[in-house]
Amino acid sequence: MEKVNLKRVCNEIVKPSGFLDYREYLEAVFNALKQLDIDYTYFDFAEDAGLGRNNLMNALVRNRRPLTPKAAKKIVQNLSLVGRERQYFEALVEHAYARDPIERESILRKLVMLKGSLVANELDRWQLEFFSHWSNAVLLELMNLEDSTLEPEWFQDQIRPKITVDEIRYGLDLLCRIGYAKRDEVQSKYIPLQTDVSTGAEVASVAMIRYHQTLLDLARAAVVDVPAEQREVNSLVLSVTQNEFEAIKASIQEFSQKIFDSHPPKPPDASSRVVQISMQVFPLTRSKGEKK
Repeated sequence: MEKVNLKRVCNEIVKPSGFLDYREYLEAVFNALKQLDIDYTYFDFAEDAGLGRNNLMNALVRNRRPLTPKAAKKIVQNLSLVGRERQYFEALVEHAYARDPIERESILRKLVMLKGSLVANELDRWQLEFFSHWSNAVLLELMNLEDSTLEPEWFQDQIRPKITVDEIRYGLDLLCRIGYAKRDEVQSKYIPLQTDVSTGAEVASVAMIRYHQTLLDLARAAVVDVPAEQREVNSLVLSVTQNEFEAIKASIQEFSQKIFDSHPPKPPDASSRVVQISMQVFPLTRSKGEKK
């Protein structure tokens, strides 16, 4: 494949930042190149990527072989990936290759940062920033309490685990910048303007992975830090068919929506507090035929 076509496909038509798995990106690049040349094969792709004329690229895409960070650098050079898209692809590979949880968390933060610099829409960038820290959603909810104020110290007193005043100031400013809240000097409080927060297609994937990972960490800490009478934690381990699994997922989604619909914005009373409600279902074993 001509270099000019490789560069155009990899930097303009199929961008790494649109993916959370480097394998899916490589497969999408291959499919785009094949549209330019119907006779294009994975052997050709491997050769163009600097891996030699072999079936290695097909094995990478099919998850039969891992891609090392060293090999990734060779691929991005031969595919003419440049700038932050190149950094994003290399970070995807590093995240998949890393085994240390702390290292993987650090790489994920790097991916979120890179994604923020790559989204074109300013609102998408702000929404990505909103989901980058769990406390932003809490700050927005706290504004509904009847005794809320403009003082960041008031918010700090309400939140656990405790965060810094500087983090709170930054979060409050962010909420105002993106139009989710406004300062009301007359009432001496923040007024929430947004009750249903979601990300656009450009940021949903990487933002929500980071966000949900943080919420799971908070839930884990709450098992120890929050008195039993103030929390409810339930776990089930079941053997289910694929159809039953899909039905459970649908039930969780319906129940979550039911809770949301039954708690519309309303004047708070003295007992009001902000809570987190999380429900998860995920496999603990592989399904038959699933790749290792």
